This record gives sequence, structure tokens and C-alpha cells, in this order.
Amino acid sequence: MRQINQLELGGWQTLLDRNAEFFQGMRAGARIGVLSKDEFEPPATMVVWEATEHGMRAGYEPFLGFEQVKIDLLFIADETTILDMHDPCAGAPFKEIKTKLRRRDILLYVVKPHHALIDSGYEHFLDSLGLPVLGTCR
Repeated sequence: MRQINQLELGGWQTLLDRNAEFFQGMRAGARIGVLSKDEFEPPATMVVWEATEHGMRAGYEPFLGFEQVKIDLLFIADETTILDMHDPCAGAPFKEIKTKLRRRDILLYVVKPHHALIDSGYEHFLDSLGLPVLGTCR
């Protein structure tokens, strides 16, 4: 696979803008990483989706390992899945992500503790992906 940072940043931003409803309630500073299975060993580059006061923003950042990562959730996916997510013509990418999470074609690492995810407003996002949150249990 070509490195993830060779994909045009605009494709990631289009994904976020067209699917803004999935990120409802996320507070500024909430951060989600996307990393290729092929580039899992540090140093690598990951896509970061960050909640801001003006919506979600996409950017590239180095992945130096779990000890140094500054994200809340990390999706690890294969080349085909990443290219599908990045494709601005994709019809329902988050439906596909939900399916691939269930089939374990996409791995999800929860980097922050449960209470930090709730405080950052991840309930709707995780629920939309079919992942139980139990927001009232803190």
C-alpha cells in the first residue's frame, strides 16, 4: 500500500463533512486516529480526525506507538478499507465501518478510559457504530 499520508487530505475532510451527524456531541479536542495495518509498526503516519469548535477536521500526524499517541480511539484497517473510507464517492462509509468492525476487519483500540470518552462526547459516535457505551455508568 502507498502510505496513508499519500492520500489527499481533502478526501478525509469530505468524509467528515458529509457525515457530520456521526460526530454530534463530540467536544473540541476529541481525537480519533486511523492507521493502516501495513504501517502499524512505529514510526508511521496516521490520519487524525479532531473535533473543533467548527466541526471535525482531518490531518496527518506521526504514530510513534501507543505510549506516545495523543488520540482517544484508534481504528486499524487494511488498504482496501482505508481507500474505501477515503473515497469521496462512497455512499455510506460509516455503515461499512460498522459492518467491518463487527466482522473484525477493522480493529478499534480504545486508548482513553471510559469516563474520558463520555466526557469528550463519544456516546453518539460509538452508539452509531453499534458499540455499547453505557453512558450513565461512570
